[in-house]
Amino acid sequence: QAPKGCGTNSVKCAGMARSTAKWTKKERNSRSIPIAAIALYGAFQAVSWIASENATFVLPPQTRQSGSPAANFPSVDLSTAASTANLAKSIVGAGVLSLPSGAAKVFDAAEQQGASDHASGIAALLLLYTLFGALNAGGFYLIGEVCERTGARTYQEAWSKTLGDRLEWLPSAASLVCSFTGMVACITVLGDTVSELAMTVSQDFVPKEMLINSIATFVLLPLCLLPSLSPLAFASVLGLAGVCILAFVMTIRCLDGSYAPGGPFYSDARAAVESLSQVAASTQGHDTLFQQIFVFAAVLSNAFTAHFNAPAIFNELEPRPTGPTGQGNSRLPQFAVVTLAAFFLSGLVFAVITITGLETFGMSGGPSILANYSSADPLSWLAKIGLGSCVLFEFPLLERCFRKTLVELFRFPWLEQHFLTVVASVASAVALASVPDFGLDKTSAIGGALGASFLVYVAPALMALQSGKNGKPDASEGATRITLQGVAGLGSVLGGLGIAEAMQA
Repeated sequence: QAPKGCGTNSVKCAGMARSTAKWTKKERNSRSIPIAAIALYGAFQAVSWIASENATFVLPPQTRQSGSPAANFPSVDLSTAASTANLAKSIVGAGVLSLPSGAAKVFDAAEQQGASDHASGIAALLLLYTLFGALNAGGFYLIGEVCERTGARTYQEAWSKTLGDRLEWLPSAASLVCSFTGMVACITVLGDTVSELAMTVSQDFVPKEMLINSIATFVLLPLCLLPSLSPLAFASVLGLAGVCILAFVMTIRCLDGSYAPGGPFYSDARAAVESLSQVAASTQGHDTLFQQIFVFAAVLSNAFTAHFNAPAIFNELEPRPTGPTGQGNSRLPQFAVVTLAAFFLSGLVFAVITITGLETFGMSGGPSILANYSSADPLSWLAKIGLGSCVLFEFPLLERCFRKTLVELFRFPWLEQHFLTVVASVASAVALASVPDFGLDKTSAIGGALGASFLVYVAPALMALQSGKNGKPDASEGATRITLQGVAGLGSVLGGLGIAEAMQA
């Protein structure tokens, strides 16, 4: 019997057959799927809790009387819940679709070298998610600490107040790369979804480029032209719900075996799977397990990236009295709650999507995992529409960040709200998304290598090192400095390997 994801042509899927021959359905369901199901349940519970706290996700300041005992603790209030939802929505997005493919490459390299069995690989994958989720959350919190010490209100201002004005353009340039590649990823996902929908409901062929241009002109551009994005506050709930729906559908299809050989949708999806396998075989190199782990870590870091928004989220929180007497005021306790909750929720969703995509399609997962699902599968359309709604409202947020950062970098603030500036911003993202062979995987690699590695690891560590130079260092401060220097070095390595991978793709 052909392995999962392979057709009758064993040559095209030879690499996948080697990797998935050891993965029996019983073994997958008994080992890794319960972990995914538990994680998915936790993600839905977290979304339900956040939604119950604040249905509209507006961010009014919340105050407490300084004499209240609860004022000294980081309790969850309306502002904290709203900021948590907004941060989680900023993290999750189109980047989740490329995670199963990156994980599959790690598994393939590990099995070729005989590094571990499947169960150990799943455990190592979860450990990798935990490690880099913690590093990303730590970098996000470090930015808040720098803002607390310096009073900075933007990422660029935090950099200038700690490291000087000499290279103040670096954070802005990195943010431009992250936001622009995110815009391109959103358009790519929307184009794929609408194109597949058009082919399903109509016999007439409609070029994908025409559909993308129509979406950009009649949907995305009006959203980006809004003077304020406050009307899109509901998108925090809608976007999180869309990604959770995607994870839920992927879990169901992984458990019921619909895409296994003999399943109802296996024959429908086989042509797409074989096509993806052909592309993978033609571009497959001989990267070592070490290289694949670092490349996947870069892609994972790009998926977690929301760090340029850290100063804005930090300053939206209401300062709370701190200390035994309650005389000091700080946003850091609330900021810590927001950071931990948002990154934990996002990490759960990422892990569920990665594991279920990996277990369903093995080594045959494409750059966008949704491309593997059959158009005849009604649940797959639920997932595609759910993620489509997520990226639809993610695009205006990314575009606003891109446009604002661009005019600040070149010191032309009067151009920020200009109609032609918005048109040029949207049109440039559409143009890049229409370039042949510029898929979601390459977009994630470029964004992670050139932008995320700097914003997530290098810059927060450097700013924290500089802002912490106070007084005579003790042993604990010395260990902290060594750790921060290591994180900055890790970011540099991830950036270099990510660029090399993107150039070879």
